[in-house]
Amino acid sequence: MNKKIFYLLLSVLLAPSFLLFAQNGKTYSLQDAIETALQNNPAVNIAQSEVKKSDAMITQAHSYKAPKVDLLTKYFYTNNLPGMYLQALNKVPVMTATGPVAGEFVPMRPMAPYPGNSRDVLTMDLNLVYPFYTGGKIATANKNAHLLKNIFEKNTGQTKAEIAYKVKTAFYNILFLKQAIAVYDKALGQMQQHLDLAKLAYEQGVRSEFDVINFESKIEEFKSQIEDLQGKLIVAKTGLKNLMNVPLADSIDCNGRLEITAAATTSGKEVLKGVHEKNYQLQMLQLKEELFENLKKINHADDLPKLFTFANYHVYHGMDFPPYDQAWRNGWAAGVGLSFNIFNGNLTKGKVEEAEANKETTQHQREGLQLKLRFEMQSSIEKIASLKAQLKALEKALTVAQKGYEIAKISYKNGVITNVQLEDAHLNILRVETKILMMKKGLLIEKANLDFIQGNI
Repeated sequence: MNKKIFYLLLSVLLAPSFLLFAQNGKTYSLQDAIETALQNNPAVNIAQSEVKKSDAMITQAHSYKAPKVDLLTKYFYTNNLPGMYLQALNKVPVMTATGPVAGEFVPMRPMAPYPGNSRDVLTMDLNLVYPFYTGGKIATANKNAHLLKNIFEKNTGQTKAEIAYKVKTAFYNILFLKQAIAVYDKALGQMQQHLDLAKLAYEQGVRSEFDVINFESKIEEFKSQIEDLQGKLIVAKTGLKNLMNVPLADSIDCNGRLEITAAATTSGKEVLKGVHEKNYQLQMLQLKEELFENLKKINHADDLPKLFTFANYHVYHGMDFPPYDQAWRNGWAAGVGLSFNIFNGNLTKGKVEEAEANKETTQHQREGLQLKLRFEMQSSIEKIASLKAQLKALEKALTVAQKGYEIAKISYKNGVITNVQLEDAHLNILRVETKILMMKKGLLIEKANLDFIQGNI
């Protein structure tokens, strides 16, 4: 079968499914895209699950404050409990301080244990232990549990800020490609007019056939560039779909334009203040420093005395020697206890030093992150200033290019310039318009980066 016919039949068969997919299309604003990603992205869901886990850890930490009550009961049947049997009658001499009394004896029948006595046994112990003093270990552990939840909450904020930044970047890239394709389509239409003008001039004998062939060649080359941009647009939309976690079969579009007013920035001093106060990574590191400081106290408490109270109530049956093994016995006990670590091979000291080292590492990480964020902030501010200056120059250059193109069209029509010169004047507008779009996209992305490092969504 001819390949062209095969592909034609295949496209007819698949057309209904493509139409079905197209029905799932949706147009998103930037805010819609961000909200959808924050609701659906697995990274956000994972971070929120960590917050839930920290709630469970708080519950565990609080449990150490409460008394511990446990019940242990056993019922079993065994054939190896001891019994007692009487031995033969013995005569034991009567003893005095000076020795045995001659001729006087005490008759005794001693008992001896023997194994193999089968019976059922029941034991039950109800125990209660409550710590009065643990060297601050329990209270500090509770503080750390709440700190850990705070860290996970900051991590969720950081994850959301990252997702929002990635969505903004993908969204602006899609807007750029859409507007670039529109500019290229407009330029393609203009090139078609050039071709028509060249054909007319050729028919009138003013231009050669070379002009016609040259324009046709440039049009085909231009169409391939548009196809390349359309392919990049498909890839960019796929990236946005992944961020929003929507089905790949869905057709999406982005509503909006690259507006430079959204790229207005504040002063470096204000941005730096926002970074120090709201950056989630910095806040997490500060909380981790507190966490390790508390961990030092917790480990140090292992060397302090622990004071606790305890109580016990017990019941058993079948544990006595016959014939008392059928009796039920019960009793209770209560008191206080003190435990104190005498020597553990410097284990506590090592744990305290490890926590101190972790705290110092976290401090250095925070200092390094501050330097990194300061550099990123200054870099974005400088890029924004540079892009604004370039944009202003390009807008003036666009006016010049448009004037030059109008002159070139008249000159070509009158046979003053060649088709190459006409097309250069035309493509100069395209290059300037594309650069303007790139400058606008760059401004928006740098503004998004400033928002990200300040913890803004």
